[in-house]
Amino acid sequence: MTFITRLIVCMFLLAGTVQANASTTEEPCSGYEKGTITLKNGKTKVTYIYIDYCNPHLFQMALRTIDEKTYKKYAKGKKIKKKSINKYKVKEIRGFVLDSGKEFRQVKYANIFSQKNTDKLPKRQLLEVVADGEITIFKRGYRTRNGFIYKPVMDAVLEGGATYVAFMRNNFEILYQKDKTKNPKNIRNANLKAIFGDNPEVLQRFLDGDYAFRVEFQRPASFSANCDTAFLNALLEMVHDYNGTENETLTEVSFQ
Repeated sequence: MTFITRLIVCMFLLAGTVQANASTTEEPCSGYEKGTITLKNGKTKVTYIYIDYCNPHLFQMALRTIDEKTYKKYAKGKKIKKKSINKYKVKEIRGFVLDSGKEFRQVKYANIFSQKNTDKLPKRQLLEVVADGEITIFKRGYRTRNGFIYKPVMDAVLEGGATYVAFMRNNFEILYQKDKTKNPKNIRNANLKAIFGDNPEVLQRFLDGDYAFRVEFQRPASFSANCDTAFLNALLEMVHDYNGTENETLTEVSFQ
């Protein structure tokens, strides 16, 4: 099957993929989650946000929300009318926090690893914050439709079921931001001495091999700038030591 043929098949199969995935894992891939949105003007709004972890580009590029009354109908399995869904563009939102504690912020990111030239221009996205402090770490999920799709991602989509769910939850790109006045960059082409060099203790522990991240950073990506859960966990151990935030939680957030 040629690449183009596989891509066409992928587009047809995607519509029913999420429902199939939800039945193969204890934690559904998609659904409305309660959270608080911080709008561009600084005002906040408590609402229910549609999150799809198997198609993360959807909520990274725009948000769909419903109110409490509509959510109660949704929770009972009733169909939601289109007019009940509020839509927000990325530029309208500073960020949002789910009641689960997950935080997402608007950032501009230029994907220099993409084979699509337009992706190499900075674009606003809502990305998950997995560490915050002097060094902030973001997790960026993959596009699964409507644009350039990496072959391993498309293979997982076509496979469907638990394989698809596991792949999308455990494969992503990681961005770092040290200078808050500049856009975050991909960790895969980072100069670690430039990032951690002003903390001699952490840098020396890295050079001595005390951090698992030394091995993970040298491990080749399975494709493009891909990272996995093991890579992220190893990085976070080092970042938390640098930030001094081993016990930090991300539930209290300010988008000022």
